[in-house]
Amino acid sequence: MVCVYNSMRKLERNWWYCLLLLLMAVGWFSEGFSQDYRLNQSYQAGDRPAQYILGSEDVLLIPINLWGHIQRPGIYSIPSSFGLLDLLSSAGGLLKSARLNDVRLIRKNQEVIKVNIKDFIKTGNKDLLVPLQPGDLVIVGGSAFDMFAQIVAVARDIAIILNLIVLTKAID
Repeated sequence: MVCVYNSMRKLERNWWYCLLLLLMAVGWFSEGFSQDYRLNQSYQAGDRPAQYILGSEDVLLIPINLWGHIQRPGIYSIPSSFGLLDLLSSAGGLLKSARLNDVRLIRKNQEVIKVNIKDFIKTGNKDLLVPLQPGDLVIVGGSAFDMFAQIVAVARDIAIILNLIVLTKAID
């Protein structure tokens, strides 16, 4: 009877370990895909015409895609009078890992414009900020340290999984 009880405890413990590993793997993969997948997608400029939307008080709204190291990346319908800084502010601002000198704006005609917000902050020259157009894609790059931190996080997760496997075998 004790043998059956121990076997059931071992099976239950292994089931919990498997569930824990599955949850960690899902969290790890979904986090990687949520940002990296969108960043690696090619931007198809001619796929759809620009959409114009009238907001409250007949304000013309233009669609802008915002990706990268932003608090809330996504598609924004902003007033046509908004600039790049207004858009970034509407998205909650930049993450700590964002590089102010690596902001790229991709037009519908696939023209890539590099915007250096760091220079704008130093000089205050508004000519450094490019006006937004309907259908623009804005990508805010991240620092090399951020990539290092992601690699360390993956290594940490793998070490936890390996530790669980070793402990499970040691208990058995």
